[in-house]
Amino acid sequence: LVDLAGSERVKKTGTDGVTLKEASYINKSLSFLEQVVVALGDKHRDHVPYRQSKLTHMLKDSLGGNCKTTMVANIWPEAKMLEETTSTLRFATRMMRVSNEATVNVHLDPQLLVRKYERQIKELKQELAMHNTLANRSQIQYEEYTPDESRELESKVQRYLEGEIQELEVVSVRMALEAFSCFRKLHNDLRTELAQRPSAAAGGGAVAP
Repeated sequence: LVDLAGSERVKKTGTDGVTLKEASYINKSLSFLEQVVVALGDKHRDHVPYRQSKLTHMLKDSLGGNCKTTMVANIWPEAKMLEETTSTLRFATRMMRVSNEATVNVHLDPQLLVRKYERQIKELKQELAMHNTLANRSQIQYEEYTPDESRELESKVQRYLEGEIQELEVVSVRMALEAFSCFRKLHNDLRTELAQRPSAAAGGGAVAP
């Protein structure tokens, strides 16, 4: 519950000293608040000046944010307060153009999320394994490759590059990724070997005729 101080007309109240200073701050904050309300009511405005004052920054969620906000405008139905009453009613009219779309705030525990995702991954792997078994593809692997399995696949890739085998059957995305890693390793090994050949030849010395 936020109780906003009313805008004071210094010429009417005749305040001075500390009270005058407080009234100046109040009027300034309310002016910034009205600028925010005007910006929120204009659908063509992209920037809303919430940071112009502490008041508008504090009311950021209440004005156009994730809150259900109700504003109560208090007026004084006397002739001498007509100017203040009109100003308050105009401000309330601008506030009516501001619409909030409130949603429920959900706070989730990161550890619970991790356990939930781990359970979902396990269930998905089980479903994949069942599907592959029914499709007679029981050799498909989704886990990380062991060092022995990586060396075996690298040997197949090497034989494929040398033309010993004509096709390299890829049965899963995991195998495709591992095969690309093997291609990169073989490519880097070849580059290293080619880079060392000139130095090896230069270091061999001259051969007498």
